[in-house]
Amino acid sequence: YSWNTEVGERMAYVFEKYPEIEERVVYVNVGDSAIYQEKIDALLQTPDAEDYPDIIAAEAAYIMKYTNSDYTLPVTDLGITEADLAEMYPYTIQIATDQRDGSLKGVSWQACPGSYMYRRSLAEKYLGTSDPAEVQEYVKDWPTFLETAKLINEKSGGVTKIISSNDDIQNVFWSNKSSPWVDDNKNFVYDETLDTMMDVYYELEQNDLSAKTTCWSEEWNAGPSTDGVFSYFGCTWFLHWTIKANCGGAAVGEGTYGDWAMCGGPQDYYWGGTWLCAMKDCSDPALAGQIMKALCCDTETMTKMSEETLDYVNNKTAMKTLSDAGKGAYDFLGGQDFIAVFSPLAENVDVSWMSAYDQKCNELIVGQAQSYAKGEKDKETAVADFKKAVADMYPDITVE
Repeated sequence: YSWNTEVGERMAYVFEKYPEIEERVVYVNVGDSAIYQEKIDALLQTPDAEDYPDIIAAEAAYIMKYTNSDYTLPVTDLGITEADLAEMYPYTIQIATDQRDGSLKGVSWQACPGSYMYRRSLAEKYLGTSDPAEVQEYVKDWPTFLETAKLINEKSGGVTKIISSNDDIQNVFWSNKSSPWVDDNKNFVYDETLDTMMDVYYELEQNDLSAKTTCWSEEWNAGPSTDGVFSYFGCTWFLHWTIKANCGGAAVGEGTYGDWAMCGGPQDYYWGGTWLCAMKDCSDPALAGQIMKALCCDTETMTKMSEETLDYVNNKTAMKTLSDAGKGAYDFLGGQDFIAVFSPLAENVDVSWMSAYDQKCNELIVGQAQSYAKGEKDKETAVADFKKAVADMYPDITVE
């Protein structure tokens, strides 16, 4: 089960390796991520039903709801060994580990480290350089990032903004919390990183430093094809399927195609990813393991998949092989090797802050950050309102 066509398309690589299993697999595309969890949760209550899910896809935002439960099987029960996991980036294993007993409950074929993606020509125009190492110095931390935002705004006469939406920064801050939203004793934890996030929101809004769009809106999607937006915070999939898809061209010289580059940005972070989990009453654990191993552990399969789809796969040897062969040199990035940029960032991802409460708490704090930034309330009130909303949503945790 999944919510779109992606996993189904990747299954073609599994069937290429094991054609004899294709007729034994039914891929169910629920077609809507908004109702996906409800659909899965209802199905899990009927383990004897014909449409009970044997394998589900799960996103990072909510995977712990399933891995920290008895609904999922340890991958060791599926025949997946420590040796099979050796090429994976550590954070992808940590995310899918049951925090109750340390057993691994899911595997991913992807790694999704984040970077800072900017327009080369606009960097030359307003910063005097487009070199990734030099641009990095202009965005190396949040105070410097905000100063650079003001510089670009001033030099462009307000035509070019450093980012499109204030919300473009949020994934960086989630990845740099020092602790989970809720500790082991069910106490809510408000991280100081969130104060910094609110301050950056406020500066962007009050000093007119962003284009003030809404993420994923038509106006936001149009940004990469115009000179109105200098940069985006994006990850592996975002590079190909958001920035490139909206650049207004399909080859160098068309739209902004070829006029992009990447550097690390203010802080290391990651964004998204999909894991496969086998469910407790899976009808054929051996087949589930065969599928998950082929897609997420097989270096040869993953190398081919990455080269053909541009997916940044969760296999260090596969990515190094492709980079060494020059396959990472990307005309969209003016020849920059996107694999070489993402590889060290993937190694540095820290997910010790993750919890089963992330999706809802993140949504709530963003709403309060927006209100504070617009001057609708002061920061103290925004934080208090956030904590009250969390307490109302999760009455079983202690919020002080």
